[in-house]
Amino acid sequence: MTSLRANMFFVALGLSLLGMVMVYSATYRGYGAEYLAIRGGHVALGVLVFLAASRVRYTAWRRFAPWVYLGVAAMLILVLIPGVGQEIGGARRWLDFGFMNLQPAEFAKIAAVLTISCALARVPPGSGLPVRPLAAVGVLFILVLVEPDFGTSVVLLAGVAGALWASEVRTRDLVLCGAGGFVALFLVMLVEPYRRQRFMTFLDPWSVADGSGYQVVQSMVAIKAGDFFGSGAGGGGQAPIVPEIQTDMIFALIGEELGLAGMMVVIGCFAFLAVAGFRISLHAPTVMGRCLAAGLTTMICVQAVFNMGAVMVVLPLAGITLPFISYGGSSLIACFAMVGILYRISEDSERAREAKPRRSTHNDSRGRDRGTRDPRALRG
Repeated sequence: MTSLRANMFFVALGLSLLGMVMVYSATYRGYGAEYLAIRGGHVALGVLVFLAASRVRYTAWRRFAPWVYLGVAAMLILVLIPGVGQEIGGARRWLDFGFMNLQPAEFAKIAAVLTISCALARVPPGSGLPVRPLAAVGVLFILVLVEPDFGTSVVLLAGVAGALWASEVRTRDLVLCGAGGFVALFLVMLVEPYRRQRFMTFLDPWSVADGSGYQVVQSMVAIKAGDFFGSGAGGGGQAPIVPEIQTDMIFALIGEELGLAGMMVVIGCFAFLAVAGFRISLHAPTVMGRCLAAGLTTMICVQAVFNMGAVMVVLPLAGITLPFISYGGSSLIACFAMVGILYRISEDSERAREAKPRRSTHNDSRGRDRGTRDPRALRG
């Protein structure tokens, strides 16, 4: 497990360094090295966040989770206040702190999984769903949805679903909750005209290639131009053409400049993160650790699948970044925080397995030996 969690960090770091190269390739024509320098700062800060998160014993998040929830909820409310939240492209998702724009929705995903995982740890096996914690998560979902940020809200619910899947609540309740959530998401998608348009565009992008389908059509053109080995980093010609190439559509640039081979390597990296994360979940010694690891891993994987699937036009466009690779400081920092928590769950799990009862030389009042547990053993 030691090599597994170490490799998980190195894979995440490798993806973020690849992201630096791709972001520079997408922006150097118009901005020189400006985006590269900013991205380098994001990566450095992300590594520091990983180191900090990996030092926190995962059971300690029970104490921190309420404060994380309240802090994130407050920021999500501030974002919606005119004059406080920064509006870009009709969406109010950012808080301007001068040195960087913070996107609270990225941290709402972590807060949601922390909240539900701590609640599930207190639920007896075979019980029903914890209603109040689910309602609290629903508040975060609604606040993210009204920004609007439909893609991130879907990822948030996917993380909660992953945590519920790893819990010990009744299967019937999980199935009913999952079916209800799926229907609700579908209805939410149909309510807004732009979401309906995205779905219709997905069905036949070439019919609206000069309109709503322009972005995905150009991404397909870029991937096709890359062939198997690509045109080389910086050699792509689609960067000025594809909208949001450095964020939502960066996988298309990978396809053009690194070819099918580069795309397969990226997909393989996310597959490794999925296997590593779910393996950490399966080996976690507590319900909380199992749910937390499953929820965080699900979020990373679902976000990656939706982003890459949209670029390759096998899924509707969701408007979300590719974890670790796309430009965006909040997304990168949140992803490194998730990996840091997973790292610590793995480390604490290994210590719990290695801890063995030690025989004491003292007897109790009935003459029985009183064994003591290794102090590294976990509680809860």
